[in-house]
Amino acid sequence: MAFQFAWRAASAGAILAGFALACGSRGAAEPAQAPAVEAAPPAPPPPPAPAEPASAAEATPSRLPSEILSVPDKAWVFSFEGSAAYQTAKTDCDERFESDPASRARCVTKARDTFTADAMEFTRDDAGHDVWVIYRTKSNRLQQVYSVQIEYGEQGADTVNIKKIGGEKGKPILFSGVNEFQVKLGGEYSLELQDAKHGLLAYDARLGFITTK
Repeated sequence: MAFQFAWRAASAGAILAGFALACGSRGAAEPAQAPAVEAAPPAPPPPPAPAEPASAAEATPSRLPSEILSVPDKAWVFSFEGSAAYQTAKTDCDERFESDPASRARCVTKARDTFTADAMEFTRDDAGHDVWVIYRTKSNRLQQVYSVQIEYGEQGADTVNIKKIGGEKGKPILFSGVNEFQVKLGGEYSLELQDAKHGLLAYDARLGFITTK
């Protein structure tokens, strides 16, 4: 009896020791979990690039309209097709000569010939006065028909007011009875006038066109 009790006690102790060993082995096999690492905050956006400096062309102001008008040897030649008179003549001649192209063309040409302010210039006379001169074409030659001393008034980006100040010579074909009018530029080589009698008038620039001097 004492032998059996001792054997059972030894067996129970062995079983408990084996169980403890097994539990210790299982715990050693499982690695410890690493602590969670927080994500780094996003990098701040790069600073804005400095503004590009203005180019030389943008930094330099353009010439005044009066300077563009009065370039030496620069004439302003009437553009019939760009003026109100052309549309009026074309509509009238198309209705009158719808089935006769040749007569329609002669009709439009005749309408053009009734306008005689064929060219103009903004120049200076021998005394150094600013003057506005109008020419008409006659026998393939330019004939001066009107001139007046002027002064340049208020100027915008593409407009200039022109005031007649006296010394008229000839009969005014444009702006008759008007002491001041405005010129609107379409760049270096075109301008527009708004005349009470003739409506919109377009002129194109030509260098060396006037050879009467």
